[in-house]
Amino acid sequence: MSTVQTGAAPPPLLIRNGFVYTADNDNHIHPAGSVLVVGGVITAVGGDLDVTAAVAALPPEVVATLRTIDARDMLVLPGFVNPHWHEMFAMRVAFRGGLRDPDDRGDEPGFLSRGGDMHLISSIFDRFGGLTAGLTFDEARAIALYSMWTQLRGGVTTLGDAGSLNRPDAMAAAARTLGIRAGISTWAADVVCSPDAPDPRRSRDVDDLIRGVEDVFRACALDDTGLTRPRLSAVYVTNMSDELGQGLAELAHRFDTTFTTHVGAQPHERDFVQRYFGQSPVDRLDKLGLLTDRLMAVHCAFLDDDEYRLMRERDVHIDHSPAKYGPSGEGTMTGTGRIPRFVRDGARVSLSTDGTAMPQGGMIENMRAAWQMHNEMHADQTVVVPTAALAMATSAAAHGLGWGADVGSVETGKQGDLVLIPAHDWRYRLNPRPLEGLLALGGSTDVDTVVVGGRTVLAGGRATLVDDHEVERDFLGALEGFTARLPGIDASRLAALFGRTGTDS
Repeated sequence: MSTVQTGAAPPPLLIRNGFVYTADNDNHIHPAGSVLVVGGVITAVGGDLDVTAAVAALPPEVVATLRTIDARDMLVLPGFVNPHWHEMFAMRVAFRGGLRDPDDRGDEPGFLSRGGDMHLISSIFDRFGGLTAGLTFDEARAIALYSMWTQLRGGVTTLGDAGSLNRPDAMAAAARTLGIRAGISTWAADVVCSPDAPDPRRSRDVDDLIRGVEDVFRACALDDTGLTRPRLSAVYVTNMSDELGQGLAELAHRFDTTFTTHVGAQPHERDFVQRYFGQSPVDRLDKLGLLTDRLMAVHCAFLDDDEYRLMRERDVHIDHSPAKYGPSGEGTMTGTGRIPRFVRDGARVSLSTDGTAMPQGGMIENMRAAWQMHNEMHADQTVVVPTAALAMATSAAAHGLGWGADVGSVETGKQGDLVLIPAHDWRYRLNPRPLEGLLALGGSTDVDTVVVGGRTVLAGGRATLVDDHEVERDFLGALEGFTARLPGIDASRLAALFGRTGTDS
C-alpha cells in the first residue's frame, strides 16, 4: 500500500459544471459552478465562466498539467468533517458485534439505554483504555485503516478522534496511507467509579497519560504530509480525575488548541458525578479551566437551566450524533430538547457519527437525522434546512475541531477537500434543490469521488491509494488475531464466524 508522498503537491484540479454548495459564511450556492484547486488549495470557485477565466490566467506550464473532472449532474460539497469519532472496530466481534444472536427480538436495553447505567459506563470506558495495549502495531494499523476507510467511503475528509480503542501511532499511519486528515487523540481516562466504593478509584498514572498525549503532539509535529494533527480529549467526566483534567487544561493552554469530552450525555450523569466528585459535570469542567470557547462538548442533552446558560455564556461548541442515538438506546434529542434549543438559540452546533464496534450512520445519515428530528421537535421545517445540516457537517464541525481556517467550506484559500455525489436519477428529477433529494433518499454509499487537498483519494466509490479488498482482508486477519487473545471468546465460534465472512466492500 502506498502512502501520500511528503512535499509532493498534486497537479492542479478543475471540477467543472457541478451543483456547488460552498457552506461558507454566506452559504453561496452555484447551480452550474466550478472549483479550481492549485497546490492543494482552492484558488477559484463560482460560475463556470468565472472559474474558466481563472484557469486562463494560470501560467502555461500549470495549465499543461491541469486535471479536469466533469461534474455535470453531480453535487459538489465540502469534504465532510467528523469531529467526534471513536475507532472501536477492534471490538467488532467481542463487544455487541459479530457474536450476537441473528434474531434481534430478544435484545435487551444496553448500558447507554434508559438513562444510562453509570457504573457500567464508567467501568467499560476504563476497560477500553487497557485493551489498546493488547494490539500489535500491525494489527492496530490494519484495523484503523479499515475503520477510516469506511469513513472515507462516506465522504469524510477530516476525522476528529475523541479517544479510540486503538494506538495513536497506528491511526496516524492509517490516515497517511488513506490520504485522509485526522486529529489524533488518546484514550484519556484515569479513574473508575465502582458501586462498592464511595470514591473514584485510580486506574492509571496521570503522568503516564500526560506523557502519552505529549508524545502524540511530538509525532504529529514531525508529519510532513500535514494530514495529522494532535487533539486533546478526555473520554468522559466520570473517568477523569481533577489531576488529569488540570493536566489537559494546561496542555490546551500550552499548545493553544481545543479540547473535547462527553458531558450531559445521560439523565443519571449529573447525580452520579455529584456523588463521586462533589460537583456537577459542567461545574467540574469550569473549575478545571476547561469550560471555554475552545471546548467541544459532546451530546449536552441533560443540562439544567443554569448549566445551559453557562455553556452559552462561554460559547462552548456543541456536537451531537442524531443518527446514533436510537440504535444505542439514548433519548438524547427528545429527552430534554436541549440540543434543539442550542440550535434555535444560535449556539455553535455540529454533527458527528460518534463510534461503535459496528458500522453506523455516516455524516449524510446524521445530516438527514438533524434535518428531520430538529424540525419535527419544533413542528417547523425551517429550523434546520438542508443547507444548515450541511454546515453542521462541514464548516461548523471544522471550527469546533479548531481547523476552520483550513477546511470545512468551498472557498478560496481553503484546502481543496471536496465530495462529489451523482444527482441525476429519479430522486433528483425536477427538484431545484438536489441537497434536499440527497438527504431525503440518499446516503453514504452514494458518494462517488473524494478529494483531499486537491488529491483524488476516492474515485468511482473506490479508494485510489489502497486496494479496498486488501484493506478488508488485512482487517479481518488482524481482528481475528486480536479477538482470539481476548479472554472468554469461544475459539470454535470465532473460527466459524471468520470462516463464513464474505466481502462487504
